[in-house]
Amino acid sequence: MIRVMKAVPLVVLCALIIAVPSAWANWVKDGTPLCTATGNQWLPMVTSDGFGGAIVTWYDGRSGSYDIYAQRVNASGAVQWTTDGLALCAATGDQVYPQIIPDGAGGAIVTWQDTSGANWDIHAQRVDASGAVRWVADGVALCTATGDRRAPEIISDGAGGAIVTWYDGRSGSYDIYAQRVDALGAVQWTTDGVALCTAPGDQSHPTLTSDSAGGAIVTWQDNRSSSYTDIYAQRVNASGSVQWTPNGVGLCTAAGNQLDLTLVSDGASGAIVTWNDNRNGDLFDPLTDIYAQRVSSLGAVLWATNGVAVCTVTGNQCYPMIISDDMGGAIVTWYDYRGANIDIYAQRVDAAGAAQWTANGVALCTAAAPQMQPQITSDGAGGAIVAWYDYRGGDHPDIYSVRVDANGFPVLTAADAPGVPIELHQNYPNPFNPTTTVTYSVPEKCAVKLEIYDVSGKCVACLVDGQQEKGSHSVEWSGKDEKGSSVASGIYVYRLAAGGRTISKKMVLLR
Repeated sequence: MIRVMKAVPLVVLCALIIAVPSAWANWVKDGTPLCTATGNQWLPMVTSDGFGGAIVTWYDGRSGSYDIYAQRVNASGAVQWTTDGLALCAATGDQVYPQIIPDGAGGAIVTWQDTSGANWDIHAQRVDASGAVRWVADGVALCTATGDRRAPEIISDGAGGAIVTWYDGRSGSYDIYAQRVDALGAVQWTTDGVALCTAPGDQSHPTLTSDSAGGAIVTWQDNRSSSYTDIYAQRVNASGSVQWTPNGVGLCTAAGNQLDLTLVSDGASGAIVTWNDNRNGDLFDPLTDIYAQRVSSLGAVLWATNGVAVCTVTGNQCYPMIISDDMGGAIVTWYDYRGANIDIYAQRVDAAGAAQWTANGVALCTAAAPQMQPQITSDGAGGAIVAWYDYRGGDHPDIYSVRVDANGFPVLTAADAPGVPIELHQNYPNPFNPTTTVTYSVPEKCAVKLEIYDVSGKCVACLVDGQQEKGSHSVEWSGKDEKGSSVASGIYVYRLAAGGRTISKKMVLLR
């Protein structure tokens, strides 16, 4: 089985450049150079600057050892900071594997592995929109305990700072720790980090998402029970106190290895986690499938024991990536060996863990030659945009992308698209109280269904369900459920299904 470095984030930057043609007309064909300094520049990671541009960070060998650099590029494609990038950390030793998030003010917070001390430690730095570093020179030390630390991951704390997690060897085996740093660079939790899991065996490769209350949900690979790895998770609140069972909640302890996990918020202070799973193979000839599990804000496992099967078709399915579907469920993409080549597939699961698209996933790309390492982002309408690197042109991969709608249909040109084109307009007024009007149109007589969902994915009202004539239609919603009871203030999703297509938009009820 081909194994590829997991982070390919410049796919996202390429897609971003393509997505806004009028504002980005000055970008250079084949890419704007951000750094062409001597030495090697590795593992670029990218985040939005909040103004149509981006901030990119990487580790850089121009000095003879590896340092952390960054560059900002604006919406017109012009670099904003020092030529060849700004040094965030040029301390002695090596600094590698940076991760980046926006700081909410046009800048970014970056974390990395650092050997300026005796061991691999975790450091972080904030850089503002003008390219000025805001914290101590060469970065704030988040953890300098004995032993080595690996693979930091970072999210915003919602208040201008960040929460960082990593796996940590201070005990002699690897455990899971986390630290919070505020907007001024002051660490907020226990010195050297809060222990999220110190169970026997090794715990590794953590990743995290916000708990929507200033804390985080962290999940990781765990071999406390055997040489196989399982999936565990823990919630830590804004004060650094763990909230669930000591050493974490078991999301999957099935036979075989569970690996390459990633997660997303479920919109209700819990999370949905997906991973590679070889419970149907063995250690020496692994057949990997895709599974997922949802955990509530209280640490309760909500779906089937050991997870729901997203894809268990013949062949290997690898390296899933996940986004929210904005209705309490998620959309998962992966690369897939079921055919003659490696292809790209995706599946949507609802808030209850039920697959919503074709069994074992919708084929997003089955072109000749391998397609690998998909990245995914929301299309803002309940569907997703997926990008990957693609060998159909020869030995050197290119970048391709596709959009899939909320119903699992590819979004194509009018000549190629299945079903009939439909339009769904933003409700008016929005926000609203107590009533709002939804307007939509269909180009021919067809079956139409218009439903209202809450953020957990529960259908609270069905406004239309039946055949309708060609043309524009409007319907009013009074903020009541199917039983006639008023629903609570909050965000709702209205979804139109007609002619084999589905479109969703958000509305806000303010009582």
